[in-house]
Amino acid sequence: MKSAVETMTGMIVITFMAVLSTAYLLSSLNTQKAQNYHSTVIAELESGDFSPIVIESCKVMALKNGYTELIIDTLESVKSEKYAKVTLVYEYIIPILNLNMKHQIIGYAR
Repeated sequence: MKSAVETMTGMIVITFMAVLSTAYLLSSLNTQKAQNYHSTVIAELESGDFSPIVIESCKVMALKNGYTELIIDTLESVKSEKYAKVTLVYEYIIPILNLNMKHQIIGYAR
C-alpha cells in the first residue's frame, strides 16, 4: 500500500512539473515572437525612411497582433540624421502561477 501512495504522489508531481514547464515554454515562445516582431518593425521603419504612414501602419498592426502598445518616437541627431526609439509593450503570462506582467522591448531604428 505504501508503494502505491508513493507512486501516485510521484505521478502527480511529474504531471504538475510537465504542465508548468509547458506553460513556461509557451511564455518564452511569446517573448521570442515579440522580439522578432520588434526587429521587423525596426527594419520596416528604416526602409520606409520614418514615414508617418509607415509608423501609423506599424502601430495598427501591433494592436492587431495582440501587443499592448507600440511606441515610436522619431528623433533627430546633432548631425540632423533621423532615428527612432521603438518600444514594444507586451504581456508575459503564465496562467498556472497567476503571473501576468507587462514587459517592454526597446530598440532604435537608424
